[in-house]
Amino acid sequence: MGLVVKTFIGIGFQIGFFAALAFLPIGTTDFPAAILWLQVFGGAVLLSASYLLVAGPAALEARMRAGREAQTPEDRLALALMSLALLLPVSFASRDVFVWQLLPAPSPLFQAFGMAIFLFGFVIIVMSMLQNEYAAPTVHIQEAAGHKLADGGIYGHVRHPMYLGFLLFTAGTTLWLGSIAATLFATISLIATTIYRIGVEEATLCKDLPGYVAYTEKVKTRYLPFIY
Repeated sequence: MGLVVKTFIGIGFQIGFFAALAFLPIGTTDFPAAILWLQVFGGAVLLSASYLLVAGPAALEARMRAGREAQTPEDRLALALMSLALLLPVSFASRDVFVWQLLPAPSPLFQAFGMAIFLFGFVIIVMSMLQNEYAAPTVHIQEAAGHKLADGGIYGHVRHPMYLGFLLFTAGTTLWLGSIAATLFATISLIATTIYRIGVEEATLCKDLPGYVAYTEKVKTRYLPFIY
């Protein structure tokens, strides 16, 4: 199956999966904020994927290289925990808006700020993929693809910019959906699980990827600018 076909099948799956996360917990699709978010997300993914197919197809191929045979048990656990922290907040937000209402709802302006944060996070994710064609879901050295250290562009400022993008993507999404409680849950759980995964990932990269130790000495920020 060609890269183009795989890419657009993946886009359809992502949109459908996020729709299920948003609507199934509340048993209805009558959730205007979620519908608009899905439209914005779908459009952003289609545009960015179309661009990457032309400008950076290797980045898309890397996202499809599972590398599970080389994945350590520690990374399997780290990936599972991080995935839950990325996905559960969407369902949490839906339930909170329609059922729990744990905290006061954000103002329309604050919700709009959430959409802006989500889009900023999405841009960081795409930039990370474009500037590091070896950014794969699992931690492994892609010897067959000639794995090299990515230390330019956004990687010259943050060692794991895609994870920063994930944080902004998820926190912004839950805020736009109208749940401050879900935003707090997403922020805390994702920071905790991502820091754990970075520890697992960097142990492998320092050991097996030439130049990575020197890179960690040059670029001090792992994940959160001015903090970690």
